Amino acid sequence: MLKPKSPQESFFGSYLYDRIVPVDHLLRKINQVVDFSFIGKILKDRYNPDIGRPAEDPEFMLRLCLLQYIYNDSDRQVVENARLNLAYKYFLGLAVDAEVPDYTSISYFRIQRLGEEKFRSVLEQIVRQCIDKGLVKGKRQIIDSTPIIANISLSSLTGLVRKCRENVLKTIEKQDIKIAENLGLKELSNPEQVKFASTEEGLQKEIETAGKLLDSVTAELRVKKLIPNEELQKDLGLLEKAVADREEHAKDKLLSPVDPDARMGKKTSKNWPGYKAHIVMEEETGIITGVETTPANATDGSQLKPMLKEQEEVHSIKPKELTADKAYDWGENLESLANKQTVANIALSKQVNHRNEGYFTVDDFLYDPENTKLMCPAGHISTNCYSEILYNNKSGYAFQFKASLCNTCPLKPKCVKNKEGRRIYISYYEPYFRLARERLETEEGKQAYRNRYKIEQKVADLTRYCGLRRCRYRGLDRAHIHTLLSTTVCNIKRMVKLLWGKPDNYYLESVAAV
Repeated sequence: MLKPKSPQESFFGSYLYDRIVPVDHLLRKINQVVDFSFIGKILKDRYNPDIGRPAEDPEFMLRLCLLQYIYNDSDRQVVENARLNLAYKYFLGLAVDAEVPDYTSISYFRIQRLGEEKFRSVLEQIVRQCIDKGLVKGKRQIIDSTPIIANISLSSLTGLVRKCRENVLKTIEKQDIKIAENLGLKELSNPEQVKFASTEEGLQKEIETAGKLLDSVTAELRVKKLIPNEELQKDLGLLEKAVADREEHAKDKLLSPVDPDARMGKKTSKNWPGYKAHIVMEEETGIITGVETTPANATDGSQLKPMLKEQEEVHSIKPKELTADKAYDWGENLESLANKQTVANIALSKQVNHRNEGYFTVDDFLYDPENTKLMCPAGHISTNCYSEILYNNKSGYAFQFKASLCNTCPLKPKCVKNKEGRRIYISYYEPYFRLARERLETEEGKQAYRNRYKIEQKVADLTRYCGLRRCRYRGLDRAHIHTLLSTTVCNIKRMVKLLWGKPDNYYLESVAAV
């Protein structure tokens, strides 16, 4: 591996940089605050000094990748700017007259050298530096998610099925053009302008054609005229899914064969195609300590436990408090936090009786877990209960109130319709829900939840100034690379904001003083 090129190699080297690049320039600040030397150790297993031509220095290439997200450059743009912009050259450690590698080297380095796993290690090293400098203490953290729009164009279901069918035929064409033409490649290349009475009729015709193609390909595979390679299997699988997703209420619908991992998400009444970025942030300093990327239809609550577990395993961080909105009010999440002695500042969704709207819900009943009793809004107490098994093998209690009490109760019109008395199911997780309610009723809990706005500010920073909102790449693994790069740059900028111009160990000393 080549070492970074020093600006001193050029005659005008550091003289020009000192004169032209201001002392308070962002890239100068980053150089003073952040140490990138760890990248050589991370990528040691990806280079062989005895094979191939000399490679570009890994720290130099990482800095190029970071510049893309600092200034929203494409691969071509960042190389062009590195040729002309002295601030770029200074940050990259290049001599003034040094050449920059071809832009294709960035893509190769990003995918082949680093990849998702190594980019995660880069973020972990940045977080480790934040911990060492006292910026992360695990006192109180916030978790939330934000949309990432996929790099695709949406089409109708008819167009989606047609595109998947076209991909299958083109893949077959690579093996045998005659088989592809017999299966409909010519008709697809020269479509007739056929008018249908309705959109549904056109979709039905496309579905029938796709079904015939799947049957024909299966027959060709049976007689071994086609090789079932990985590409063909993938295209056939996408075509089958596109046909199956015709059902209106089908879940996990395919959106595009170009990015088969992208899904339709919904948050605060807004829909978007793509992914979700889930982030855990230190409330006091705004440093992101954990990040995950999922398809857009994944639930937020499902990410809380694995993200906190990974954070604890990698950085030994176990927050004393965690703040989140209603999307994370799962019973298993509250139980996990309680077991780890983490205070949950999590808002709870109000129970709604969809079947009998306007009637009392379980939230209107007072549960006594110590004595296994339940009191209704009218003050009647039931001890008549039996155990039930919850969906995740956790038990709960079903309480039955006496019919004689319910039928004569003045609150019956708001409680129960039948004459057998009201029956209420109390979840195994009810004690944890009760703890969360009690916490948010205290002044400390209310203040902690009010501070949740800080993660909204962080999300705005990620989307506006770190390029997170629209995904640059396709596929879940590369979408996660996009998220990791964006959050890494966001952390670096925050480190500069907090540490530049401060003496060494400034935050460590301030923590010790507290």
